[in-house]
Amino acid sequence: MSEPTRTRGWRGRRARIVSGVLTAALLAACAGNGSAGDGGDGAAGGGERPADTARTVEPGAPVSDEHIEQLDVGIPGKVTLVDPADNMEAGLNVNQLGLEPLLRIAPDGSLQPWLATEWEQVSDTVYEYTLRDGVTFWDGTELTAEDVKYSWDHLRAPESRRATYFAPVDTVEAVDADTVRVTLKQPDASWQYTPAMWYSVIFQKAFAEQAGDAFGQPGTLLVATGPWKFDSVNPASGMELSAYEGYWGGTPPIDRISVKSFADDNSMALALRAGEIDIAPVVGWPTGFDAAAGGNTVTTVETCGTARLSIPMRRAPWDDVHVRRAVAHAINRDDIVTAAQGAAAGPAVYTIAPRLLRTLGTEDEVQAALDAIETYPYDLEAAKAELAQSTVPDGFGFDLTVPPASAAMAEVIAAQLGEIGIDLSVEVLPDTAWYAALREDVRPLTFSATGACTPDPDWDSIFFDTDASGEPIGLNMAQYSSPEVTALWAEGLLEQDPAERLRIYTDLQQQIAEDVPYVPLYAEGTTYASTTYDIVEYHSYFWMNLPWALNLVPK
Repeated sequence: MSEPTRTRGWRGRRARIVSGVLTAALLAACAGNGSAGDGGDGAAGGGERPADTARTVEPGAPVSDEHIEQLDVGIPGKVTLVDPADNMEAGLNVNQLGLEPLLRIAPDGSLQPWLATEWEQVSDTVYEYTLRDGVTFWDGTELTAEDVKYSWDHLRAPESRRATYFAPVDTVEAVDADTVRVTLKQPDASWQYTPAMWYSVIFQKAFAEQAGDAFGQPGTLLVATGPWKFDSVNPASGMELSAYEGYWGGTPPIDRISVKSFADDNSMALALRAGEIDIAPVVGWPTGFDAAAGGNTVTTVETCGTARLSIPMRRAPWDDVHVRRAVAHAINRDDIVTAAQGAAAGPAVYTIAPRLLRTLGTEDEVQAALDAIETYPYDLEAAKAELAQSTVPDGFGFDLTVPPASAAMAEVIAAQLGEIGIDLSVEVLPDTAWYAALREDVRPLTFSATGACTPDPDWDSIFFDTDASGEPIGLNMAQYSSPEVTALWAEGLLEQDPAERLRIYTDLQQQIAEDVPYVPLYAEGTTYASTTYDIVEYHSYFWMNLPWALNLVPK
């Protein structure tokens, strides 16, 4: 088995999809079991928990041999369809029980086999994947390279909500029955992770062609390779799944999975407390959920996502770098973490989460790179000194525009900035109105969250995206434009050598730290809740790339 080196060459391909889950990220940047370090790079809660441990069994095998007749799962929101090209929000939590990718991302960011047993970077732009023998669909037919090609062509079609993830791809070919070849338009350092992600899952070509426009709809569903078959979907109530006895990893340990939809965390927590569900794989607000569920129910793991304050640089006085630096020094991140009611894994001070640099160097090399990047520790005197150098030395007033989920954190930030003479009025908008405000030409002072990530440091480039003329676009909510930074993001994708990439992202973060278009606030987390089960390898956002119920262990 060979592991590909890194290559990709695109800008902002994820903006559309991340925009769709941005509020969810702010709702569910979950943590609260403990505090990470100032770099935002530690597992909340500390200690060795099942969630922090890696799978040690063969691909496809369950980590526990306990037989479960029925698992009742609670999710926030509704499953309206199962087409992976269109399924969003709640469906992402359960799609992977039946749909599988070619590869798996291990906790250390390395790639491991799943539906593919071998993968190789043949050239700067060509990757080949060898499929596992003996994998069958739910109807007993064998998985072939044609199914992979069809799946990826479907997912990268212009109308697909996953198309932006496949923007680097020129062609997908079925070389033979067991070999898939992907040719990129240009070298792309982060493509290597795409075949391991939730947006690259595989389904049966023949069924999809026969289903036509009804593919993935509640009355039609789909056929895939995963351990649990999709039996039914009811958008009003949930989803029913059953074990596929011909699963390539062996007979699944859970006979039936019943997925129940809930309107909010509170109703889901009460259902857990009443024994109506066994587990909630995603919890939005851990502190409130845990209280409603009776206590000792939530487990949180830090992700590679970073929540930040977005500063509208094209609006006065935010166009003054001294104002932005004053704000960066005036924010006490520990207070933000506390105010987030469990929705923050710990303070963050870097544009790119430190764990995203780990694949580029040794621990010492990465730490040396981080040490070279300027940060803005909480220091009111330094904040006042910066403001004194600005065009508004006596302070000013402005609106901080946020969705309801972020209101408490916004009030804390307003109080903190008030100490240096910046009078923020917190404007709380309904989610839909907040989304609309983010799309306006004149951007608000607001929060932004990553919401998802791969192990590659390029992920956060979506918040710095510009068009060919250098104009900010997409999720560049700070409306920040720096030719140097844009060039460094592009260079980081084209570069093959990990050590050189580490240098590039160090230089990039140094420039961003000098300009302060965003203020990093906290490391995002992901949380599950159960009184009965733990989820092994519940790491970052990658837990949902695979059939996570294979990783259940009794508490």
